[in-house]
Amino acid sequence: MDIRKSKDIIPQPFAECHDGEGVLMCKSLLDGFDSEKFPFMHADTMPAGVSIGLHRHDGSEEIYYLVSGRGVLTYDDTEYEMKTGDISLCRSGHSHAFRAVDDCVLIVVGSR
Repeated sequence: MDIRKSKDIIPQPFAECHDGEGVLMCKSLLDGFDSEKFPFMHADTMPAGVSIGLHRHDGSEEIYYLVSGRGVLTYDDTEYEMKTGDISLCRSGHSHAFRAVDDCVLIVVGSR
């Protein structure tokens, strides 16, 4: 069994994620774990106005789960409001982006 304690996961600044705006604080939750199916999982603290730029997934999928706050998800060419507790799945062959309207915490999980 692998376990990491929250106190041991140090947030790191990440500027202009996928050519987005501003700086988010990223807690890389799976660092040190060797997973065949999940190359990363992180908790992003995003002040209002910070964004993850539009990017395409080919051969992988990615989940966004909004822990707190409110934001706008772009999926391909369509925008959707996201509120606390909402989740999205970007399938292979599609694009997505996220912009924080309020201060947000966003969980991001990537798969192979």
